[in-house]
Amino acid sequence: MYFIEDQEGLIGKEVAYVWANQFCEQTTIITKDKGVFMVCQELGWEDGDTETRVLYAHEAKKILYPLRAELHIKGIIKETDWEDYENELKKKQEAEKERFRKLQEEREREQYEELKAKYEQK
Repeated sequence: MYFIEDQEGLIGKEVAYVWANQFCEQTTIITKDKGVFMVCQELGWEDGDTETRVLYAHEAKKILYPLRAELHIKGIIKETDWEDYENELKKKQEAEKERFRKLQEEREREQYEELKAKYEQK
């Protein structure tokens, strides 16, 4: 499972599921390769003006998560797909934390060397 972040990501995909009606806040399209594309209508700056906005992955996940049982029953997105997505997300977060930790450590080391050089001169 993955989230499609722009309209071009739908090109060439086969649609497995569409959820939209007159009163829903968003339109959801799920492709056969388990890509999720979600858009919503928002009021624009002018009166009566509406804009279509693609939801970010974390926003779409929050809306889609309560429907996971229904999607699993229909065979569209299985529980294992959710688990795989969550595990991949955790791996990315851990990699980002590690990268940030290394950058922080490098900055601290540079700062230490600068201070050490400053006070050794005196």
